[in-house]
Amino acid sequence: DAFVACKKLGIRYIWIDSLCIIQDNIKDWGKEAARIKDVYSHAKFNISATSTMLGEDGLFFNCEAI
Repeated sequence: DAFVACKKLGIRYIWIDSLCIIQDNIKDWGKEAARIKDVYSHAKFNISATSTMLGEDGLFFNCEAI
């Protein structure tokens, strides 16, 4: 979903923490985490899939009316 959204908005580059940082490598995490401030401060926008516990669930979901 994030790739599709960026493509439709004409965004060429995307940073995905879980892909750009090797999650189980402390050395890589330390190196890349130091860059996060620069990455996010130069971002046009941030996308966060806050409604999911798993990365493969996507950004969008159907919800039931209350």
